[in-house]
Amino acid sequence: MDPTLYKAAVEGNTGEGDNFLPQLTGDEEIGYQITQKGNTVIHVAARYGHSDFVQRVLTISPALLCRPNKKNETALHVAANEGHVEVVRVLLSEGGREEKQIMMRMTDDDGDTALHKAVRKRHFGVVTLLVKEDPEFEFPANNAGETPLYLTVESNFVGALREILKYCKKPSYSGPCQRNPMHAAIIFKYSECANLLFRWNKSLCEEADQWGWNSLHYAIKLGWKEVVSGMLRWKKSLAYITTGNGDDWTTTFHIAANEGYVTIMKELLKHCPDCWEMLNSQGQNALHNAILNKKKKVVKFLLNSPDYLSLIDETDNNGNTPLHLLAASEYCEQELIKHPRAKNMAFNKKNQTPQDVAMAAKWTPNKGVMIKHLLRIGRFGGRDLKIKVKDKKKPMTQNEKEKRKEEAEKMKDKFMKVAQTHLVVATLIVTITFAAGFTLPGGFDSNPGPNQGMAILIRKAAFKAFVYTDTIAFVCSTSAVFSYFAMAARAALFTENHRTVILLYGLATYLQLLAMAALVLAFVTGMFAILAHSIGVAVTAIGCISFLIYFCMLYMVFNWKSFRSIPAAKLERL
Repeated sequence: MDPTLYKAAVEGNTGEGDNFLPQLTGDEEIGYQITQKGNTVIHVAARYGHSDFVQRVLTISPALLCRPNKKNETALHVAANEGHVEVVRVLLSEGGREEKQIMMRMTDDDGDTALHKAVRKRHFGVVTLLVKEDPEFEFPANNAGETPLYLTVESNFVGALREILKYCKKPSYSGPCQRNPMHAAIIFKYSECANLLFRWNKSLCEEADQWGWNSLHYAIKLGWKEVVSGMLRWKKSLAYITTGNGDDWTTTFHIAANEGYVTIMKELLKHCPDCWEMLNSQGQNALHNAILNKKKKVVKFLLNSPDYLSLIDETDNNGNTPLHLLAASEYCEQELIKHPRAKNMAFNKKNQTPQDVAMAAKWTPNKGVMIKHLLRIGRFGGRDLKIKVKDKKKPMTQNEKEKRKEEAEKMKDKFMKVAQTHLVVATLIVTITFAAGFTLPGGFDSNPGPNQGMAILIRKAAFKAFVYTDTIAFVCSTSAVFSYFAMAARAALFTENHRTVILLYGLATYLQLLAMAALVLAFVTGMFAILAHSIGVAVTAIGCISFLIYFCMLYMVFNWKSFRSIPAAKLERL
């Protein structure tokens, strides 16, 4: 564009007399007077709000009125986007009715009309001018599926919404994802927009989006009681419209139960007393859903209402009662477990009782409490016992045999490596306890007489305790050594069955831990026997050593538990 012309458009300088930018008078020059984005001189003037300049230019070159830039935006698009009301008024006043309609209905590359631009930027004055100028136009959706009416609601532009509803005779109202403005008003909780739309077109409440959700479904999900009540007063049948697509759908009562809204459930029952009987696509009632979503208030509401007690023993498509689902969940609802209508021995389609389901589910502290209550009132299943026995006797394939043999070898090697370290420890304990048996605390009586060679402290209780514990430590450690030898021999001679090897390892470990504990006790009692006259020193020494005994016993308990945790199925294979 000519620099002088561009500067004049930016500043709104029209010049004086008849010398106003004469280059605009030649049609051959008009095509060259554009910016890099394809904007003409009136695009530039419209952006900066110079209405007089725009009017003067259009007087000289009327063809520029509908000329688009590279984004297919007219000067009206630009003025509407910037909110320049006077520029919009000038543009609408130029040309005939047909030209104005063409200009107002032109869309840019995004499918936006000038009204889209004005609504998106919240320019109320421009919106009013546009809708008054062409009330017959429906203002369709842009490429993103947005109509101006939908955009006013989504941005809570109440004033523009009123103007469109007042002046436009049949405005389009669709939005993205097949939603309508009522969807947007409910989702964003714009109460004033919702009221205006409800008075304008109540049937919007019935229209569903691409996921099958209508405005009532969203109002229930968000817990908007006033809107739910108003819609149901208008049309009670809305409560029975399901939501979802294909094989996955639910009902209004289920949505309220899923969210834990007892007040919404009561409102639905107030208008439609039988809606509690509705089932979802999986054949589940509202109590099923409340348990699945851990909505305790809903569960208590349904259990404490005598009208809805039949929900307790209803089964879904998989044969599960609400008690089955509770058994599989992570919380415990004792009121349902102890309810007289709960069928504690009900079998689902997998032949499982609630007790079976609870035992098969992931363990939690609440699960333990639940199982405890369930076992008091029911028992485990057993209908498929014959099938399980039959399956057990099925012959294994060669690959399964090789895989099982490989697992057994790995487990045997693991135990043998650990046993080597344990054998060294057991041998040391044998050596220590054997030596302690001949170097007794307090020494021997060397005086001539019947007690010569006897232990000096033999009559003290602490000394006797030392002898007992030292003997126990010697016997247990020796037995552990023999067990480790037996392990090695068994592993070398019998390569197929390693179950005995693992059992011997467990026995040896247990004996070795007993020997270690007895060895510590022998040290404590021996110390006390020789320090009996120094009570303070004895108590201090024994107190410190007691910690060692404590930790030793803890290790014994947990090590034995870890050994016992080896699954029985694995031992059966070895």
